[in-house]
Amino acid sequence: MSKYNRTIVGKDGNTAVVDVYDVLVAFDVRCPAMQHAIKKMLCSGLRGHKDSTQDKAEAIESIKRSIELEEQNARPQAL
Repeated sequence: MSKYNRTIVGKDGNTAVVDVYDVLVAFDVRCPAMQHAIKKMLCSGLRGHKDSTQDKAEAIESIKRSIELEEQNARPQAL
């Protein structure tokens, strides 16, 4: 079992082993910057080479980038 896998319990009492990527798929997170931010938040400080504070700061930057991408995509495209 990967160190990133987590056992979760559903509302019906059934359990499932999932990782961050399963969660991203389940919630249909498509923006790469938002995917990165969520991964940073869910695994904050767990990956070994960065502490929780650094992961959270990077998650904030990724969320800001996600907002930029969304705003760019909302603008009419020039022909």
